[in-house]
Amino acid sequence: MMSGVTFLLILLSIICKFLVSYIKEIRTGDPNESNLTYWMFSYDFRSNNKEWLPEDKELLKRKRKRNALIFILYINIFLIFLTFNSLIAHLLDIIVNIKKFSYPI
Repeated sequence: MMSGVTFLLILLSIICKFLVSYIKEIRTGDPNESNLTYWMFSYDFRSNNKEWLPEDKELLKRKRKRNALIFILYINIFLIFLTFNSLIAHLLDIIVNIKKFSYPI
């Protein structure tokens, strides 16, 4: 059971690393996005314009795709958190239930 949890933790970590690098690579055309703000949704950025202007449909489509990837990244990080907690629980269970070594007299 513990090997399955360890494998799942490694797999989720690899997926997380891939998602982060992919999100950093793609660009929607929004001037506010950078490598430091890759984890932010597109609607987290403040607009510099006082007046609201509708955005291009292609830009909106790219932003929606990027927002979906960021949402998947957040879910992945939450799953890593749960899996890591499960791994720690397994380790603590092994530590608590270990048979104490006794020296033969």
